Amino acid sequence: MTTPPDERRRSPGLALLTGILVLAEAFLARLGVMVWNEQRDGHLTGAEAATFIVIGVSAAIGAVLYLFTLCAFARGVRGHGLARFASGLALLRLAGVMVALVAIAFLIDVSAIAGLQETFLAALAVLDALTAVYATRIAVRRTR
Repeated sequence: MTTPPDERRRSPGLALLTGILVLAEAFLARLGVMVWNEQRDGHLTGAEAATFIVIGVSAAIGAVLYLFTLCAFARGVRGHGLARFASGLALLRLAGVMVALVAIAFLIDVSAIAGLQETFLAALAVLDALTAVYATRIAVRRTR
C-alpha cells in the first residue's frame, strides 16, 4: 500500500517550527503594544518609540503570515495556494518595513533610527521580515 501524494508532502516538523515562530512574533507584537501604550501615556517620545512600534506592527502581521504558512505546511500539496499567498504577503511586509523606516527617518528625525538601540531594532525588523520571506518561500517549494 502506498500513501497518497498529498500525505507524503506534509511537513509536520516544519509546521511545528513555524508554530514557534508564531509565538516569537506574538512576543514582539506584545512588546510593540507595551511601548505604544507607554508613548501614548507620555512616558516616551515619538522618536524613542518609533522603531519599537514598527517592529510591533510588523510582528503582528508576521504572526498572521506564519499562521498561513503553518497551515500550508500542515495541508501539504493542498496548501500550495495558501503558501503562495503567504509568500506574497511576506514580500509586502518587507516592503512595508522598509518604507516605514524611511518614513521615520524623514518625518520624525534621523535620530529616531540612528541610536544603538534604534538601529538594532530597525535591523531586527528587517531581518524578521526577511526571515518570513525565506520561510514562505520554503513553504511554496515544499507544498508543490
